[in-house]
This record gives sequence, C-alpha cells and structure tokens, in this order.
Amino acid sequence: MIYIDKSTFPHCYIEEKKFDWGEPYDDITPIFNLSIDPDLSDIEFTIEVLGKNNFKINLGKLYNILLNYEENDRIENFNTPIFNRELLLSNIQKYLNSNEDHISPWEQSYDTYPTENDYLESIEKDLNRILLFERKQY
Repeated sequence: MIYIDKSTFPHCYIEEKKFDWGEPYDDITPIFNLSIDPDLSDIEFTIEVLGKNNFKINLGKLYNILLNYEENDRIENFNTPIFNRELLLSNIQKYLNSNEDHISPWEQSYDTYPTENDYLESIEKDLNRILLFERKQY
C-alpha cells in the first residue's frame, strides 16, 4: 500500500514493503519543497530550504550563529560577508514561528529515520548546491 502521511511537515510518501523473508516495513520519504529561487545567495537559499521544510534544529542553530557573528567559525567553507544580517535573522524567525507547531518526520516516532543533517546533505547532493549549516552534531 502507498499513501501520504500528512501528520508531519513536510508530508511523507510511505510505501509498505516486505523484506525478502516476508517481514513488513515502511519505506518513508519526506516530500521536500525545493522550489526556491536559485539566484539567492547560499545563505538565503539555505534559510529557504530550512524554513520551507521544517528543519527547526538547524534553523535555530543558524539563527544563533548569525546572531553571535560565528558563521566563519561554525559553518564549514563559509567565506561570504553578510551585509543584511537583520533581514536574514528576521526571515529565520519568521520560519521558526511558522513551523513551531509542526512535527517533522525525523521527530516522529519512526526509529529508522535519518537526522536533519543527513537529509540536508542528501538535498545538497541532489541539488548540487552548497547548503550552509553546522555539520557537527553534539
């Protein structure tokens, strides 16, 4: 059976499958919104990806990193000056507020789910575009 789980944001495409030995499992794939203006700077593009897809943990980290001027120390390969820091912080806060009540698939009780960073690295690879986020996990 195939269905869309709308209890999470982003929603998930779920396909019920069976292992070779017959045990059932669910193949769960988040449906990410990646319709984002490719002309945005890397930091603006990253904020859009994080915000439109409920990556709350990384969005909160990015907010604190930018607020404390730590982007050069905590974000790998970050080398662009930021001229519109207040606008970026405002956009992040807008997304944090709009996603506050949404449960992401990786927060759901699915014990086989990858982390936010795993998904971000996958999106980065699929889009062939650098996303600026803290890659270390504590």
